[in-house]
Amino acid sequence: MKTIQWLMLTFATTITASGLAGAFSPASAAPPPPAKNCPAFGWSEGLGNYLKPDAAFPTSDTKTIPTPDCNFHQWSWEAFVWATALVKDSGSGAAVPRFMTLATPDELLGNAENAGAPRPRPLTLAARAQVFHGTAGFTEGAGAIVEADGNMLVAQNGYPVYASVHMNQSYFSTARKNLIVTGGYQSQPADSSFAVGDAVFKATWLRLDPGQAPPAGAYTTQAQVPVLENNITPGLITIRPVPGKFVTVTVALIGLHVVGYTENHPEFLWGTFELKNNSPQTPDNTFAPSASRSDPKSYTLYKGRTPFSQVNIPALPGANRPQLRLDPATQKLTPVSNVVLENQTGGENQPNGVGNIFAITAQAQGFLSGLKGPQSTFANYALDGTVWMLPNSYNLNSNQTSAVGSVNLANATAETFVQNADNTPIKNVLNCFLCHNPTSYSFQTPPPAKLPNRLIALSHVLSIGSPYEVPNSISGRLLMRPDPFRK
Repeated sequence: MKTIQWLMLTFATTITASGLAGAFSPASAAPPPPAKNCPAFGWSEGLGNYLKPDAAFPTSDTKTIPTPDCNFHQWSWEAFVWATALVKDSGSGAAVPRFMTLATPDELLGNAENAGAPRPRPLTLAARAQVFHGTAGFTEGAGAIVEADGNMLVAQNGYPVYASVHMNQSYFSTARKNLIVTGGYQSQPADSSFAVGDAVFKATWLRLDPGQAPPAGAYTTQAQVPVLENNITPGLITIRPVPGKFVTVTVALIGLHVVGYTENHPEFLWGTFELKNNSPQTPDNTFAPSASRSDPKSYTLYKGRTPFSQVNIPALPGANRPQLRLDPATQKLTPVSNVVLENQTGGENQPNGVGNIFAITAQAQGFLSGLKGPQSTFANYALDGTVWMLPNSYNLNSNQTSAVGSVNLANATAETFVQNADNTPIKNVLNCFLCHNPTSYSFQTPPPAKLPNRLIALSHVLSIGSPYEVPNSISGRLLMRPDPFRK
């Protein structure tokens, strides 16, 4: 009854490698040139329009066909600025990024009249239930302790990296009508889907120890995170949240996916951002898991001089190697993960595509850094890349091989363990459309039963409260010896 639904997206900054072997270090060479007139003249000045409290979500960058590669990456930055615009709560006067005022998946199953409307919301991470909707003890929260492929990213301080999902009101309303658990998905036409302007965001969060300084330049906030436990059943050990038990901690935003339906693109544009210095990043198509290659510098998610042969490796509980272990007393896990972003710009495959990303990012960061704090904080984030399909081509057979742009888009903080370092041939690429496609709920081995393919199946929030949802836990075979952490 458990499924693995991979979310393929990514994040990046601007570090390159010196050669294919030996020490990895920042290069002094200038980035490749962008296309002529990329970014468009005066484009960065226009980003201020997306900071307005009543700003509309950007959708018109792709109105003209053919659409230049430049426009897609400009859209990603416009969507990022819109999502991170600080908006004030009329009651408390506190300012939070706009995406944090948007609806979260737990509200999809509620009955509130104003469900889905923008409003201040507490950040409650990884509160998802271990049982299905309609079962005693069911509750639903805004995020997860595991990545979309079911593996866990453990930060250098021993805590899992958390994720949260946030939807604008139009996306929320359509998703609510198409939930699997209510029968909406099964009763709607195969070609019905979302509409222009619908948008969803996925954030990744680093939990900080009390008194721990956040990564340089990060946006921080308070969040409730669940207490974790080791649950042992015959032959299996599972690390999971304790139902209803939380602690309030400080978290730092280290990544953000921006996903939106723009004109002529029903597959949504998928862009992703990372906080600077999350991890080493290698130029597209150059990463090799070599024992003789490493980076001397330490990053938020990488210990300096760790060989690249030891990065991006998942761990599981129980009799696995490497073996993931939770100490319930400290709430810390071992081993920690060491991370490298294998494609600095997501395997961008269009002429001047890599140069476009660098040039657009430089202008956008320049604009944001010129703003007053705390809005200027978001100049410390950078675009990894954007992936899309040909205009109006999305259909019931579309998948990751239909991708254009950053065709190996992966997020070092969200798709750590599912990266591909070569963007050719196209049949081997890994990107968002590997899992976000019309077959999201038809590839499973029963149970659960295969569901009809639908265009709207690219959204994984439709699985909330159902057997199709990615489990909010991580399991492995039980060790045949006493567990020192078991109480």
